[in-house]
Amino acid sequence: MKGGVVERFEEEIKEYARSRGVDIVGVAGPDRLSGPPSLDPAYTMKGARSIVSMALPMDVEAIYAFLSKETPTPHNLDQLLGNQRMRSCCEQVAGFIRSRGHRAEVVPPNNTYRRSLDVFSTRPGFSHRFGAIAAGVGAQGWSGNVMTAEHGAAVYLGTVVTEAVLESDPPLNPRHFVDGPCRSCKVCAQTCVACMFEPEGEEYVLLNGELHPRAKRNGLDLCNASCFGLHSISPERTWSTWGKHWIEDWVGRRPSGGKLALRLALMRRGGTTGDATPRYDLIRRNGALLQPRELLDRLPRPGEAMAEDRAGSNRLLMENARATGVLGVERLRDPNVLTCGHCALVCGPTVAETKRRLEALHSGGIVVPGEAPDEMVKVKDYAEALEVMGRRSHRVKRRAMRWDGLQSAWLWHRYYFGFEPRSFFGGIAYGLRLRRAVREGAPGRGLRSAAGRGDGKID
Repeated sequence: MKGGVVERFEEEIKEYARSRGVDIVGVAGPDRLSGPPSLDPAYTMKGARSIVSMALPMDVEAIYAFLSKETPTPHNLDQLLGNQRMRSCCEQVAGFIRSRGHRAEVVPPNNTYRRSLDVFSTRPGFSHRFGAIAAGVGAQGWSGNVMTAEHGAAVYLGTVVTEAVLESDPPLNPRHFVDGPCRSCKVCAQTCVACMFEPEGEEYVLLNGELHPRAKRNGLDLCNASCFGLHSISPERTWSTWGKHWIEDWVGRRPSGGKLALRLALMRRGGTTGDATPRYDLIRRNGALLQPRELLDRLPRPGEAMAEDRAGSNRLLMENARATGVLGVERLRDPNVLTCGHCALVCGPTVAETKRRLEALHSGGIVVPGEAPDEMVKVKDYAEALEVMGRRSHRVKRRAMRWDGLQSAWLWHRYYFGFEPRSFFGGIAYGLRLRRAVREGAPGRGLRSAAGRGDGKID
């Protein structure tokens, strides 16, 4: 009760979430959770019927340091701490709902995928993005990331599922951003070194009977190439991500070929890195597990990392990771594991801010590996990049490559490989509904549905 007025349970939940520091919060009940299998809350908790969706902003100063190639450390710290903060907020909100007599569970921030015969598909148990759209927290932007009016797409998303039947908040129009700021912007499409986005045209996901547009995609495997640091140089060879590797056949051109050809290129390059498993395992643990408070308190804040030289902040981050034994995954040589995510990071609350971030990315130039395993060197142009990489003395031994490949296969098989009939057949049914909706909703326009992709790598 507040001011003599009995509050609705939904408003109590949202007020409690805000009291825990959540920036944006919305609710979706059973009437707003129709879509692909990854919009089904019952996968996370049997009997779940509603969700609470939340968003927190990323550290903008750390984003600029990351995009401009000043240092990746603050953004890596912000990602770790931001995801953990969101997870903690979600745990508290779930506890509040349980205190009112309803079961509730937290969806981990990331890297909890449904088992599949195709482990590269990485379909989430529950999609935070789809949940945020259903709960009115945001709407899909041109990149397919969820945009919020307050912060653009540079946000951390979290979800609590509950058996309580909650009344839904009003959603944004499916074309709220695509026909708004995205129409005069589309900067996100210029940030992918692997050229995942096609220059023109839309594709769709189907949520609650409505088509939600986004840019056509050439395939999520291209996203994996840049986000895992396997390809880091832009087609123009004028700027890069923080990734350490190049796929030689893609340098100076847009990647081409079907799904099989792209995946073979990724596996060939990934098999030469020698550290793919610990790097991914660090991301997985941060996304899927709630870390001890004492670990998080020991880590430097993003602003503190920017105050030091990069070597010093890297050393501090690595020492803390190793000391805990939690983030200190075996054979981790560089705790700065994030290399891209540009399409979300560059998207600010205004078109002007977004274009400033794009300028920071492109003018930041190229970074390539230096002598030390965790060293990245900023060069003036592509010719110098080739020179620096050519004289690098550090080489990965074949034995390390083979061992890393075996460990990677074991990790992905352990956590993601399998067959789940409900997810598999539900995905097929969703794809049929989506194609029919596109056909009926936009006849003769040459639009492409996202069937087979709309339930893809979306967390």
